[in-house]
Parts: sequence; C-alpha cells; structure tokens
Amino acid sequence: GEKSGASIISALCALRFGSGLVTLVGFEKIEIPHTLMYSHEVPKNATALALGMGLGVEFSELELAKFLDNTLALIADADIFYMPAVLEILNRENVVITPHPKEFTSLLKITKIADISVDELQKERFKYAEMFCAKFPNIVLLLKGANVLIGKNSSFFINPHGSAALAKGGSGDVLSGLVGSLLAQGYSALDAAIHGSLTHVKLALNYEGNDFSLTPDDLINEISKL
Repeated sequence: GEKSGASIISALCALRFGSGLVTLVGFEKIEIPHTLMYSHEVPKNATALALGMGLGVEFSELELAKFLDNTLALIADADIFYMPAVLEILNRENVVITPHPKEFTSLLKITKIADISVDELQKERFKYAEMFCAKFPNIVLLLKGANVLIGKNSSFFINPHGSAALAKGGSGDVLSGLVGSLLAQGYSALDAAIHGSLTHVKLALNYEGNDFSLTPDDLINEISKL
C-alpha cells in the first residue's frame, strides 16, 4: 500500500509474537528489516493475512482481489474500512476487524446499518456494536477505545485495562500484528482478538517509562519480557 511503516510495525510485531515467518506483500520494492520477507503475492504456505495497515489509496484493486482470493484467516484494519472491498471481507470466515470509532462509523454506513457521527457512536457504543454483530454474526469485531469492546454474534467482552498511551499512532498496528500472529498460529478469531487485546494493554502497562514516551517500537520490545 501507500505507507509501508504501518505494515512493517505489524509485521515485526507478529514475528516477535511467535509467527515463524512473516512476509510483506506489495507491488513495489521497498526497504524493509532483514528479518522480514517480501513478495508480490501471498506465499503458498501462509496461514493468515493482515490487511489495511498503511494501505492508503495507491494500490491496484485487481491485486487486492488477488490478495483476498483464498480462505485464510484474516485481520482487517485501518484504510480498508473506507472501501467497498470491505463488504467482501465481511462475507469471509475467521475474520477479525479492529476499527477505531471513526473507522467504525464509516463501516456502519457502508454496510447500511447506520449513518451516524463519531459522537453519536461514542454515546451508544454497545448498541451499534450489537447491531453490527447481529448482521455479521461470523465476524469478530474489536472496537478500539478506552474500553475495548469485542463482540461476535451475541457474545461480548470488554477489556477495561486500556491506557491513554495506546492512543499514539502506530499502536493499532501493533495490535493488528498481535492478533494476526495468533490467527497464524491457529487461534480462533474470537480467541485471537481477546488474547491479542489483553497482550496489547499488558505491553503498555509493563512499560517502565512515562506514558507519553511509549512508542510502537517499545511495545514490540516489551513482547520479549512477557
């Protein structure tokens, strides 16, 4: 996609969290850490996909369709929630989506569930999460915020251990890497979302510096101390 930094953060996190091999899929050669692989197509031995982080608008829809032409477990985040292609993703099995409130309002509009503002969503987060999960019962929703809300069908879980430090740019890409790694290791979508979210906040809570100094690199480094 357009911004490689976000995908590199997610990939490095997934590698540190237990994935045996992590490949960035793209269509232009970029400089990446030597611990990551790079390919123009999904590797044949892939067990999960992560899509959306840094995707932007500079990509080929044909190549995106090729990327999704499989039944692999998938985590979707960020820019994909503003694109009609998300409707195809919502028809897959074993999918986790991790929108923040603005992205979720876009998703609600695209899926014709509701056309609301972020303020309206924040006042009734559970109501709209419930509406979404009722319409897409096979999808695991992880709605980011101070209290992360995770839902699938009629089951809901709240992670109350969030930190303002996790509002910093790139933190969501770390979360995607955590969840994607668990999917790749065979966790169900719901378990991957729950354990990924708990790990995410644990990394922030374990950080010994000031909250304002926490970076995505710090979160990734904390994984080895769990």
